[in-house]
Amino acid sequence: MLQNVNKELASIKSHYFLYNAATGPMVQFLPTIGKQLGFSATVVGTIYTVLPISGLVAKPLFGTLADKFKLHKTFFLIFQVMLAAAFFSVYFIPEIDRRANVILICDNDLPYLEICPQIKFSKKVLNNVISETHTDAACQVSCKGVSHGFLQLSGKNVSVNGTFDFGAGFDVYQDLLTRDCVDVRLRTFIDGTAHIPVCGGKLRTSCMATCRNNTAFNHLMQEAKDSRSDARHSTYQFHLFLWAAVISWIGMAVVVSIADAICFDLLGPERRKDYGKQKMWGSIGFGIFGISSGYLIDLSSKGQYEKDYTCIFYIMLVAMIADIVVSATLKKKNTECSADEPSLFRELLTVVREGRVLVFAWWCIGAGMCTAVIWNFVFWYSEDLVASSHVTWIKTLQGLMTGVQCFLGELPFNFVSGSVLKKLGHVNVMSLVLLIYAIRFMAYSIISNAWLFLILELLHGPSFGLCWPTMVSYGDKVTPSGTKATMQGFIGAVFEGIGVASGSFIYGWLFDSYGGVTAMRTFSVGALLWLSVFWIMELLLRKLKAYPLYRGHNHLANYANPDDAILMTISQELQTY
Repeated sequence: MLQNVNKELASIKSHYFLYNAATGPMVQFLPTIGKQLGFSATVVGTIYTVLPISGLVAKPLFGTLADKFKLHKTFFLIFQVMLAAAFFSVYFIPEIDRRANVILICDNDLPYLEICPQIKFSKKVLNNVISETHTDAACQVSCKGVSHGFLQLSGKNVSVNGTFDFGAGFDVYQDLLTRDCVDVRLRTFIDGTAHIPVCGGKLRTSCMATCRNNTAFNHLMQEAKDSRSDARHSTYQFHLFLWAAVISWIGMAVVVSIADAICFDLLGPERRKDYGKQKMWGSIGFGIFGISSGYLIDLSSKGQYEKDYTCIFYIMLVAMIADIVVSATLKKKNTECSADEPSLFRELLTVVREGRVLVFAWWCIGAGMCTAVIWNFVFWYSEDLVASSHVTWIKTLQGLMTGVQCFLGELPFNFVSGSVLKKLGHVNVMSLVLLIYAIRFMAYSIISNAWLFLILELLHGPSFGLCWPTMVSYGDKVTPSGTKATMQGFIGAVFEGIGVASGSFIYGWLFDSYGGVTAMRTFSVGALLWLSVFWIMELLLRKLKAYPLYRGHNHLANYANPDDAILMTISQELQTY
């Protein structure tokens, strides 16, 4: 059996498997990691607006440098190391501290902090801060001055005539009283011994409290009145997360492009149709590790308030190290570049002058905006949906959702896409994609049981599973001969650089402003409106007879299986990221 294995292609198969096994779990859970760090949906949406653009800039830039200086393998290995380091650095980014307004009250000579909720404290937060064991905790408190009363901490008087700061200690077993608000009796701890502060004069003043390095109280402060991020810390955490994500995305963009170039080089002209058989191992790695990583996160997070993502960081690191070792054995034949290549700008002008290309670009933007929701916010939405029902295995559910998307939705429709396109036609399939997205978003907003998402993820096939082959094939159909490569770059720029980027930002803002349900329904209605405009423009084109055939181009669509369709665009990597 081993004698039939093509040893020359074994390395590229291993690369695709290991690379997707490493990056798949990281990519799918990165938005929810950002959420757990304390970033809002708007902030994460903004970050995911930048990421597609950074990838689009990196691909042609480093691809050109690799071609010019024959550094394909060098860049391949360097950017693998770079993306592994960037992803792993996210593990060390601390959670954003929260600040909230509290009231310092002195009643019967015993001072305490009164922490009131914005609306109502959730049971999950209260159960987490009320400990069954004696645990010392502390908060930094900054209070407004008052003209009366006194406060003595650790035997020292605190001046309350002006603004005063102090560290408030308390035992979360003894000193928490819960009504509508949470009352925390103040203590100070010196060498493990509790000291009760002394106060008097009916002291009552407004304070701002921050409880650092305390996850439970950080979440209590997040639900407290006038809660806000600690700006001094959130700024550097935002930049750390942003740059780690950007560097990792640039790394993935370059690695994907060069890996596909190496793969085609190994296959040669006579075996180019076997590209899909090599790339399939990436989908297998993504699916297997996407499912298992969700279960491992839940398993390692048992009994904890927040999810422990440690396992996926180390899975990524080990798999990437193995991938780098395997990639070092790959061989790339550096082909000679032609010195008489046509002007990219002139080619692009030739492409975009076509009326049908502009209508196609409109559809690509709409499909990209819808895809942004699936890539970046479905997991976030599912977490918010189960927040009140205490579903402890949410990561397992999300991993299973990935499995359904990959194995039962996307892969089957990739393989039947050629037949579907031939039978229905490109315009009808493009319309079907937007319609399925609209139905899918509306279903998300209606379903209250997140486990039913597993059934709903079957729609990933007729939506995203048909989206990519349709874009590639139709792009080839409407493009004049000699500009096909330019067209594929144009498709990527419009779909990711405009569609995915703007969709991420808009959905994040809608989510924060109006909630997940409203955001989903807005995108559902938006997909239908986008589809309506697309059909109006198509009807106008038909009336004006603006087809490529009428314009003198006699090339036709090549309805092909995924192996052939993917040949036209080698920039796509993770099909569900």
